[in-house]
Amino acid sequence: MTSGEAFFRGSQVYDPVALLRGDDEILYIARVGMKASQRFMILTPTGEPAWPHEPLGSLSDAAWALQAHGWHAVTPEPIGPNERPAKTLARLLTERA
Repeated sequence: MTSGEAFFRGSQVYDPVALLRGDDEILYIARVGMKASQRFMILTPTGEPAWPHEPLGSLSDAAWALQAHGWHAVTPEPIGPNERPAKTLARLLTERA
C-alpha cells in the first residue's frame, strides 16, 4: 500500500478517481468535496497539491494542468469502483498530446 492509499482511505474530503505513475513520481487525481462534486485536485501521495492551484472545475482542466507539467504521456489508472473519470481523463490527455 502506498502512502496515498492510506491517506485517501481516511479522507472524507477527497475521492480518488485516477492514479498516474511517472518515472519516479506518483500523482492522484481526486474529486474534492462531496461525492457529486465536479471539482478536482492533482495530489501527491501525501495529499499535498502537486502544483499550487485551486481545485480545478473539471477533468478537462485537470488534463490541461497535467499536460502543462509534462504528464500528457502517462496513462491514468482507475481507482475506486467507477472507471469512467480515469477513462475520460485518458481520452482528454490523448486528444491534447
